[in-house]
This record gives sequence, C-alpha cells and structure tokens, in this order.
Amino acid sequence: MEKQTKNSVLIVDDDETNTISLKLILESDYTVYTANSGMDGIMLADKHVPDIILLDILMPEMNGHDVLAALKSSEKTQDILVIFVTTLDCPVEEEKGLALGAIDYITKPFVPNIVKLRVQNQIKIINQMRVIIEKELTEKSNRAKLEFLSNVSHDMLTPMNTIIGMTQILKRKFIPGYIREYLDDIDDASRDLLKYIHDLLGIP
Repeated sequence: MEKQTKNSVLIVDDDETNTISLKLILESDYTVYTANSGMDGIMLADKHVPDIILLDILMPEMNGHDVLAALKSSEKTQDILVIFVTTLDCPVEEEKGLALGAIDYITKPFVPNIVKLRVQNQIKIINQMRVIIEKELTEKSNRAKLEFLSNVSHDMLTPMNTIIGMTQILKRKFIPGYIREYLDDIDDASRDLLKYIHDLLGIP
C-alpha cells in the first residue's frame, strides 16, 4: 500500500520562539513549514499550499489580517484554512479575522495539547472532505467511461452482425479453399469480437 503524504502546516510568526515552539508541537504529525514575516508566509503558502496556516496577527510591515486578505485573493491559496495565533483578546479583532475567512483562534501563551487538538480537528475535516470529493470524482469518471463504452459498443453491434452475416453468405458460395479459410478466420474473429461486446454490455 502506498504511504500517504503527511498533511502540512505553515506557521507564520515574527517571533522565532513561537515559531520553534509550534513546530516542535506539530512536526511529529505533520510536515511543518515556517516563516518569520507575512510576505515570506505568502510566498511559502503559494509554493507548498499547506492544509492549514497558523498565522500571527501582530507582525511588523504586514500584519496577519493583511496576510489573510492576500491569501484569499489568490486562487491557489484561497482555500487554505487559517487559524490565528495571537495575544489579542478583543472581540472586534476576532470578528475582523473571522470576516476575512479565518476558521479559528489560538491565544498566546498557547497550550500544546490545545494547539494539537485544534489543528487535528481541522485536518480531520479536510481529509474527510478529500475522501468524499475523490469518491464523487471516481464515480463520475466511472459513469462517463461506462456511458462511452456502452455507446461505442452499441455502435459496433450493427456492423459486426453485418460482417458475420455477409461472411456466412459468402461461405455458402462455391469458392476456392484458400478463400474459405480466410472467411473462416473472419467469421471466428468477428464472433469473438461480438462476444466481447456482449460481455461488456451484459448481453447474454
């Protein structure tokens, strides 16, 4: 069985201590990327397209809200789930982040098990959705294949029956032996192909 690729997490925080701490908490379960500025975070998100981004709000030059807005404006990164990691305890800031598309908040100082569980819960949802989407795509592909095969096979039945019928008529004529052998080969091959078409269509 092919080994499944790990889910991935991107941590964006200008405080390297936080970045290292979060990486240590998560790296045993996920592939973890880190960035120490908003711009670096956007570039890494575009390059790796992680499943989840843990994003600090208070950063110099480009704050977390600006980073999130930039991520949501790109077709490649707009569906990445973003969890804010922040010291802010302000309903207005929280509302702003949720309005921009964040899915959750983790407050600093963070509790390792809480971080793990919040990320784990979101990853579980992501993986379940992927299974559902993959199943739907597979079913859609199989239906399309069967429909195509059915149409092609039905289109082949009439000419195959014509070939077999005409071969039978010719075999009843007085013809040289070597030509009869050719006709026998055509007849056998045609019947084999007709049987294959019937099997594909489920015709007894």
